[in-house]
Amino acid sequence: MDSGLIHTHSILRWAVLIFGLYAIIKSARGVLYKQEYTPQHNMAATLFIASVHLQVVLGLLLYVARGWAANLGKIGEIMGDSVQRFWTVEHAVGMILGAAIIQIGRIKSKNTTDAAKKHKTALIFFTIGMLLILAMIPWPFRGAIGAGRNLLPF
Repeated sequence: MDSGLIHTHSILRWAVLIFGLYAIIKSARGVLYKQEYTPQHNMAATLFIASVHLQVVLGLLLYVARGWAANLGKIGEIMGDSVQRFWTVEHAVGMILGAAIIQIGRIKSKNTTDAAKKHKTALIFFTIGMLLILAMIPWPFRGAIGAGRNLLPF
């Protein structure tokens, strides 16, 4: 099960990035060209938030399955080991924080009636959340600290 979860989680990262980029571009175009907030804008935001939520659920399952949650009891030791600290604290907290920022932006955007404000709110929150997510992905260049992963799980 662990192998299937990690593969799915790794592949889904690309959906999050693609849908996030799509939602950010749609919001930026809405701001720049003073567009109305259309069903396509809503769909872009919905796809982004849905993929982020699914990714967080899979990530939390992996957090437990891989034993990182058990490490929280010995946090003093974990903080001295860069690999365990990354997986136990940095990756998990950074991703959940990024997802929360994106969700807050989605809620604030949905609750606004002015189209320009909807686009601007979505653009700001989606971009901040996406940057945080990008910073916490275990990209291959993170191999120096032992936290790097291949771009694809194959």
